[in-house]
Amino acid sequence: MASISLAGWSIHRRFLRQDGERLLLTDFARLSRSEFAIDTVELNSPFFASLEDAYIAELRAIADGEGVTMLNIAIDGQGDLSSEDTATRAQAVEAHARWFPVAAVLGCNAVRANTGGQGGADAEVLPRCTESFAKLAELGKPHGVAIMIENHGGLSADPDNVVRIMDDVADNIGTLPDFGNVAPDIRYEAMEKLAPYAIAVHAKTHEFGEDGEDVNIDIGRCVRIMKDAAYDGPFGIEFEGAGSDHEGVLKTKALLERYL
Repeated sequence: MASISLAGWSIHRRFLRQDGERLLLTDFARLSRSEFAIDTVELNSPFFASLEDAYIAELRAIADGEGVTMLNIAIDGQGDLSSEDTATRAQAVEAHARWFPVAAVLGCNAVRANTGGQGGADAEVLPRCTESFAKLAELGKPHGVAIMIENHGGLSADPDNVVRIMDDVADNIGTLPDFGNVAPDIRYEAMEKLAPYAIAVHAKTHEFGEDGEDVNIDIGRCVRIMKDAAYDGPFGIEFEGAGSDHEGVLKTKALLERYL
């Protein structure tokens, strides 16, 4: 059976609390195993307290001690890789590239960067975005870390744009298909287009019916699309509902187990 991972964003409210109950990234591996019995986790850049060597080594040692594998890092807030300003794009590439050695030390196989490109015409933005991701794909190679594009707004809202980047860059790049971050009328078509390039997958859920199914997304159909495309990596739980994240993660886990 394909494995299941836990995306840190599923419990982002715990990480972002401003009181003494705030969850620290150093506690994530233990929590994933003890609360959810999941031994593979996906990290988010905003939850890192530091990028210093000692802190990163501590994260790795804790995860190893818990028997938890760290799969990838979702990077946010590091600049616009599709900016029309050349210097801004270069700075964004440099800022994203800082995460490659971090990911390598943590044992991650990939990092996710956002395409940017909000508000511009795709035909103008796409070449700039492709250039940035080509540079990142090359910079990741010495670290054994690939770059991923998630359908996450902006240019990536259109799966055809993402496929173009995949085909043009070709090496050390892949997709992170998210079942939820897509217009409903093209959801399954988009998953079919992104699936052949998938390095990781986000099984996005929000709300469940009495039958345990997500009320808006056919998770079973999405899982079948990924498996039909020969994807054999973990399926990452990313609960984004308004209710209890504890219950949401467990319900998503049960739903994935039903189809895996």
